[in-house]
Amino acid sequence: MFGVELGTGLLTILWSCTVSIYCLGAVVGSLLVGPLTGSFLGRKWTMVSINLLSVAGALLMWGSKMQTSFQMIIVGRTIMGVHNGCAIMVVSMYLAEVSPPNLRGAIGTTQQLFITVGILVSQILGLQQILGSEERWPYLLGFYVIPAVLQFFFMMFLPESPRCLLIDKDDPEASRRALVKLQGAHVNQEVYMQEMKTEHENELKEPKMSLLALVKSRSLRTQLLICVVLWVGQQLSGVNAIFFYSTSIFLQSGVPEEYSDYATIGVGGINVLMTVVSMMVVDRAGRKALLLWGVATMAFSFAVLTVTLGLTENLFCECGCQQGRWPTGVLDSAGACILPNVTEPTFFIFYFTTGNPNTTTSTAPFVNPYQWISYLSIVFVVIYIIAFAIALGPIPFIITGEMFRQGARPAAFMIGGSVTFVANGVVGLVFPILQARIGALTFLIFMAVCVLLCIFIAVKVPETNNKTFEDIQKLFGDQEDASGEAPNGIANDAYEGTTYL
Repeated sequence: MFGVELGTGLLTILWSCTVSIYCLGAVVGSLLVGPLTGSFLGRKWTMVSINLLSVAGALLMWGSKMQTSFQMIIVGRTIMGVHNGCAIMVVSMYLAEVSPPNLRGAIGTTQQLFITVGILVSQILGLQQILGSEERWPYLLGFYVIPAVLQFFFMMFLPESPRCLLIDKDDPEASRRALVKLQGAHVNQEVYMQEMKTEHENELKEPKMSLLALVKSRSLRTQLLICVVLWVGQQLSGVNAIFFYSTSIFLQSGVPEEYSDYATIGVGGINVLMTVVSMMVVDRAGRKALLLWGVATMAFSFAVLTVTLGLTENLFCECGCQQGRWPTGVLDSAGACILPNVTEPTFFIFYFTTGNPNTTTSTAPFVNPYQWISYLSIVFVVIYIIAFAIALGPIPFIITGEMFRQGARPAAFMIGGSVTFVANGVVGLVFPILQARIGALTFLIFMAVCVLLCIFIAVKVPETNNKTFEDIQKLFGDQEDASGEAPNGIANDAYEGTTYL
């Protein structure tokens, strides 16, 4: 591809670096949230300016083939990681701050909705018939430029967060104008302004909260623990493993190989549709109820998939003859491996002739009595995607924006973004190894994570639906604790400056 002959080992290392470097860049981007989003740039102009990183990263990857440089892809992926790590967290903050309490869940879910739309669009564009070919793949990597330019343009017409203008920049008139522009002249301005002024008065008593101060804070420890567990749980819940397995599950179920990619795109479409459903119900059912239902459903799905995929792996064994990616053998009643040379796979029947002298040659159709197992696997893959898209996909974004006051919110998103991308990188590195060694039993690990997460949600996570930021603070006993900390979790002597580290 780049005019360089690479050994298998070196190629594997380069591939791993290219994949994992994105997460490293995203951690760096998450740590930029605090310094950029306060009085320096604010929420709006941070979102506008970091699009320059997206354009730079996309152009590097697009030009890598012309310059025969795989290093350009690695650098471009790193820059894209920095952009996405910062952008995902800043957008969550902005949406939480501009939303009225009764719509905060639905509006906050729009971020996850467009993430799923982006995944679906990339799956479609990645088809070999479109941009996934040897000649057109640079255009696929350069496609990042389009959404970056669109956001850069349309953000110019949106106001800054009213909370940022009042609390961070101490500009009440600009805050009022932004509030009217966002919610209309009919909005009860005095109620919103008074709620923000109350929070502003509390903020004036306390300096900006740094990342280290938030970690050390006793009175905010529960909120921080909840957010970190939800973010890590989102990544360790196995969603990437489900998408990894989906194509092979469709193949085992008899879906022809040329259609398996379309089936995977169908799963991506379900992911989008169910995120829309989440937008519709999250402010009615509540965050906690949806999380409990969703995570419990995911755990049950993994239990079923462990059994069905395990049976499938035992039924189809690796043998000497193979045609494409179709199953290469079946076990007979005595446990011996029959070696089919698949000539015409259908949804129900494998037609084969055996070439093994130790077996009886046959051209009769072999009917797989366990075909329903693969169909059951497909059903529970879809059920898992539905549960994740409605609950654990969008809700961590919402809750992190709700759990903290203005002064602590940037630091909270810095921590949340960092841990989620570290967890994402760990799963990306470890899952292929586990999958190769223990196969479908890997899902037992994800099931255990979901069970533990469900217990944690039931015990620790409060319901924040339709509550103001101040009301949410009261759920955690918003008062000075034994450490002598102020209500926002900041010790009186914790600061000598306003650095975010």
